[in-house]
Amino acid sequence: MEQKEIGNGITRILLSPEDAPLAAPIVFSDSRSAFLSLTAFESEPRPVYRLRKDAGASEIRQTANGEVISFSEGGKYFLYTSHRARLSFSCPDGQVLTGLGQHEDGLFNYDRQKEFLYQHNMKISIPFLLGSGGWGLLIEAGCAMEFHGEAGGFTFVLDAARIVSFAVIRGRDCADVLQRLSSLSGKPSLLPKWAYGYIQSRERYHSAKELTDTVQEFRRRKLGLDCIVLDWMSWKDGCWGDKTPDPQRFPNVTALTETLHQQNVRLMVSVWPNISAGRDRDEMEAANAFLPASQIYDAFSPAARDLYWQQCMRFWMGGGTDALWCDSCEPMTDPDWCGSEKRPPEERMRLVTEASCVRMDPEVMNNYGAEHLRGLRDHWLRDIPDKRPVLLSRSGGIDSSSLGAILWSGDVSARWDVLQKQVTEGIKAACSGLAWWTLDIGGFFVGRREPWFWRGDYPRGVEDPTYRELYLRWFQFGCMLPVFRSHGTDTPREPWAFGDEATPEYGMLRRLISLRYRLFPYIYSSAAETCRTGLPMVRAMMVAFPENAETVPLCDQYLFGDALLVKPVTRPLAEGGETTDVALPACGWYNLFTLEYAPGGTVSVPTPPDRFPVFVRAGSLLPLSSDALCAADAAVRELCVFCGADGAFTLYDDAGDGPAEGSRTSLRYTEDTGELILEAGGAPVPLTVRFITPDGSVRQTSVNYDGKEIRIRRDVCSPVAGFISIIPEETDHEW
Repeated sequence: MEQKEIGNGITRILLSPEDAPLAAPIVFSDSRSAFLSLTAFESEPRPVYRLRKDAGASEIRQTANGEVISFSEGGKYFLYTSHRARLSFSCPDGQVLTGLGQHEDGLFNYDRQKEFLYQHNMKISIPFLLGSGGWGLLIEAGCAMEFHGEAGGFTFVLDAARIVSFAVIRGRDCADVLQRLSSLSGKPSLLPKWAYGYIQSRERYHSAKELTDTVQEFRRRKLGLDCIVLDWMSWKDGCWGDKTPDPQRFPNVTALTETLHQQNVRLMVSVWPNISAGRDRDEMEAANAFLPASQIYDAFSPAARDLYWQQCMRFWMGGGTDALWCDSCEPMTDPDWCGSEKRPPEERMRLVTEASCVRMDPEVMNNYGAEHLRGLRDHWLRDIPDKRPVLLSRSGGIDSSSLGAILWSGDVSARWDVLQKQVTEGIKAACSGLAWWTLDIGGFFVGRREPWFWRGDYPRGVEDPTYRELYLRWFQFGCMLPVFRSHGTDTPREPWAFGDEATPEYGMLRRLISLRYRLFPYIYSSAAETCRTGLPMVRAMMVAFPENAETVPLCDQYLFGDALLVKPVTRPLAEGGETTDVALPACGWYNLFTLEYAPGGTVSVPTPPDRFPVFVRAGSLLPLSSDALCAADAAVRELCVFCGADGAFTLYDDAGDGPAEGSRTSLRYTEDTGELILEAGGAPVPLTVRFITPDGSVRQTSVNYDGKEIRIRRDVCSPVAGFISIIPEETDHEW
């Protein structure tokens, strides 16, 4: 056994099989008390087998993950002996235990609960546990695992580990733990500015013309947009996964990207690790670059990663594409991603683990997606240094955010219960150290078909007013995530598919997109702060308000950045969704829509379709843009000071891409004096400054900040008569 103090409040323990059984507990304590103890360590040999490269006969099968080559599993041979391991811990009772990545069931507190940690569609397994007592535990292993919560503690069961390594992090509180965690996982990388704007996707746009026509329609309607996504089937028919564009539908990639860029829109293209036919497959096969008995490229091989990147560069990246959608990078899920009935969780894990561990080392089977992303990021930085990497994936490791990867929750179904669970899963992902997380707004599967996972409630899609209501609530939630992206199958996703310009749904979607761009200076500055500190933008109540015992267990509302408290509406109007209760810590809050002030406590908020609970914390300094239709135009033009407490904010801006070397303007407000200070050193900008007070009064002034310090006192600003709207003008339509 080896114990290392690696600094920053982090202790690393290394255990070999010879250390089992544990001679005595390993206790982790601080000046207050013991907060965690390793009470037992067990290890047993575990044989590892491998399929031969030429194992059995093969056939092409059409699956939900595309066309895959299926091999019979003959020719399996013994490779080496690894070890299964069992780590049992005790901790003070009554804590919230969360993290472990993002899963399907909306389970937030793992006290006395079970979770299966393997990579799958709708599962991003991160072996990091966050305790509400202000500690974290990272199991530094890439194998499949089980987590078992027990009275007074918990156990991790590791499927394969030659050496067991884990890190214990002690912080002042959960926010401090997450910041310290980033010293292990890497600080998040700032995405290009456009990636925080609105991203339009669907399954699927069929041609370059359809992509450009859709973008032109967004611009004609003056709807905000920053990126359009090309889902699967960019290749010729029968060549699944080949990165050579179909010349009939995508004749000139460079001309396509130039047309989009002229309209300030970027292109994201889907690429897959499984390649069934075409030039890419032939090259991989010739280089012996596939995993055994598969046509999935070997992301663990540096040579295979080199070749995969060359294939990405040949047409798409070399032609000016701005982002890669790394789909299906948990590639051995087909044994479970089929059938009419969902299997028990133990069986699902067994099927995926068995298929994976005969093709890759079981110690790293959960790391396939992470290696895939790391290879793409490293090559991107080498070959395209003037663009920041953007990689969308539904699988990855704890270092995903540092690689420029956005993780999304997979192919979820369009149902109200799924939306509710997605809120919890997004909060939990952030508690696992994932800074850039998003989802398919509206659910991927909208209708219902035979496979167990195709379980939407709305076969008529956008023609069904009840689906339009669900989509709107999902859109509200997506608007308040780090990455704002609509995607799915079965029904269109463009705003005009939900009605013409006179319909309420269209008007509400338009205003939500406008709200995103109105808040853009705040969102981009908050993202930059996340990259500086390591603290994700989405913060569970136990992370943001650890001293407030009543809100610590909550997993249906969250802080978005330092200022905004969000509670998505997850019930239809017919089932009580017309009002929503929000638990506000006692620090003073303003309703973003009405500017009404509440000191704290539980408040019941009217939530008609065009409203959802967003509250601004007293003391917040909220920078806003004006009339932007893309991130490039969303410069700060207003600054709202929500009075009632002292506050500070760092306004960040840069060129939007390339090296993240921008300007920072420190803003400070003191409640006792009513004085706002814009410190020296920031980028020049004209500003309208508004002071909003708990009694409903508003004062404002206009200044030209030129990089020198400016002091503005609230009491010398001009009073404003009438209501000042912070958000885009609301609809007058009845639902």
